[in-house]
Amino acid sequence: MKASNPYGVEVAKGPGVRDPGSTISDQPTAEEISRLTFAKLRDVRIHAQELRNRFARLLNRGSSLE
Repeated sequence: MKASNPYGVEVAKGPGVRDPGSTISDQPTAEEISRLTFAKLRDVRIHAQELRNRFARLLNRGSSLE
């Protein structure tokens, strides 16, 4: 016997539940990996530049230039 849905509302499935006929894989695509890698690399470069700037300010703190 099939359960009926009297309200006509589609029931959302939890994160671990998938349709047996679903073709979605758990593996990310090459494009998704590429975007994530590029974003992380950009974040690392920005952080490294911030650290270089901070180090330069500390070195210049005692100099007569500032």
